[in-house]
Amino acid sequence: MQTKRTKLLERLKPYRVEIFFLLIALLPALYIALGNPNTILDWYSSDDGFLYFQVAKNLAAGHGFTFDGINPTNGFHPLWLFVITPLFALSQINLLLPLRLLIILSALLSAASAILLYRILNRYVSTWVSAFIGLLWIVLPRIHDLTLHTGVEAGINAFFLLLFWHLLVSFKPNPKKLSLRELIALGLLGALAILARLDNAFLVGLGGLWLWLRLWHPSKKAGRQNPWLWRLQTGFAFFGPIAGILALYFAWNLFAFGVAMPISGEVKLWWGTLKNTVYGFPVKDFVDFGGQFFTDDPELGPWSLLTAPLYASAEWLLAASGQSVSVMARRTVLLAMGAMLAALGGVLIWLQREFLRQAARGLGLLPFFLGCFIQIAYYKFAGSVAQQPWYWIAEMIFLLIVLGLLIEALLRVAARALPVGLRRLASGARVALLAVVSLLFLGFIQSAVRAPGDGGNHFYIHRARWLEANTEMGARVAITGAGNLAYFTEGRTIINMDGLMNTHDYLLALQAGEGAQYLANLGVDYIFGNEYILTETNPYAPMLDGHLEPYQVYRFADRELPLWRFIP
Repeated sequence: MQTKRTKLLERLKPYRVEIFFLLIALLPALYIALGNPNTILDWYSSDDGFLYFQVAKNLAAGHGFTFDGINPTNGFHPLWLFVITPLFALSQINLLLPLRLLIILSALLSAASAILLYRILNRYVSTWVSAFIGLLWIVLPRIHDLTLHTGVEAGINAFFLLLFWHLLVSFKPNPKKLSLRELIALGLLGALAILARLDNAFLVGLGGLWLWLRLWHPSKKAGRQNPWLWRLQTGFAFFGPIAGILALYFAWNLFAFGVAMPISGEVKLWWGTLKNTVYGFPVKDFVDFGGQFFTDDPELGPWSLLTAPLYASAEWLLAASGQSVSVMARRTVLLAMGAMLAALGGVLIWLQREFLRQAARGLGLLPFFLGCFIQIAYYKFAGSVAQQPWYWIAEMIFLLIVLGLLIEALLRVAARALPVGLRRLASGARVALLAVVSLLFLGFIQSAVRAPGDGGNHFYIHRARWLEANTEMGARVAITGAGNLAYFTEGRTIINMDGLMNTHDYLLALQAGEGAQYLANLGVDYIFGNEYILTETNPYAPMLDGHLEPYQVYRFADRELPLWRFIP
């Protein structure tokens, strides 16, 4: 028995980091998933996740790709919806059951992403540093919130991006004969990454181009291969599957929904043309672009994983020194901090230039950054508004990879100056750091546990029961957002009024100023939601003017949401 156990431990030893990631991600998730209803309901922090859940629920029930059961919609990234749909078949048994299982699925994706990040970095940095960066993916509150609490595609997006990039940088063609099947497989994986989130096309495209240029010249050992035939074969092998799958996806969208791209993206572009709207404003010039490029705002700032701590540090320094935290003072401190960090980073990069140059080239950091930059520029200059923090998953991955390289470079410089005794002490300190970070994460998880209860007093359930009590069976209610309300409301039809999970025809009606007529044709009985948004801002105030008759007011804590009768 002891021998078998010893052999098992020996076999598992090379995978101890991967096992640690699985345990630190999965065990807390199981603890939460088995928690009381209040904990489960409070776990999901974004209504956008429930937009997915409601469509998945309808799809599993055989109603097709629809949010309200009436209008077909494609306002989602397809891969995540297809993955979670089997879970939401269980919503017919219990509405919370799929939400519990989704916590576990998301934790598995988080652990897998951490493993991939670890393996990418471990090609060039020490096991300890790469393991530490992988652990950060699981435990950093910002990343944890996005990949586990929102319910959107962030977790599967990160997994497929990292899997694609891991295989991309690991790709080593046979010098005697290039297997096109390997390139085709990599292209198919790139297509999956794009289906996980469509704007990954920029990153996958740049990564593929980088690989293609590496294969540009046939190997001398490959024989007298025609160079241009070689280039056409390799290029088509990688990009062909991507182009084919995307062509099928766009054709399906056009045929089934009347628009090639997800309607949610079209809606957000249109919002960018409106004045007096709560959805934000588009970038107008390079000054706006620079402001949003470096902002600490998690929704607008693609690099907020880095900039937010810098902004917070600047404000803390000002407060600690007794100075007022004005915009100008904060900007001055930020510039000073930036200059100091740039100087220190420059010295570090110079001292470890060979290592960093080799690692950056081998990990494809230039095409990765360019893919991120083009994605950012697209959102900022195309006029899209209402951006969300989970748009910037690729940028978070890039920052963590760079952080891992810089830590490794710093440790290499420090190792030269440290005596042997201190090096041993440093080894113990590394283990202690991993333990402390893990314990802090477990404390963070414990803070998500809520007082026992059946969820009846939670906003999600309470609002749904109130609506049922104040409307007749079969009523049709239109509301902006509407994700969690639709998921938990029974016997009523909840219609998404902002258009993110509605039809292309509804967007055309909104643009033509005929949104109220469209709602009337659907047989809408009530309008429900935020009074300011619906009566003071575009596009709803002019659309609903003269169509609202006050009926009831829903109150929960400090919220007041009017319910109006809709007058056609």
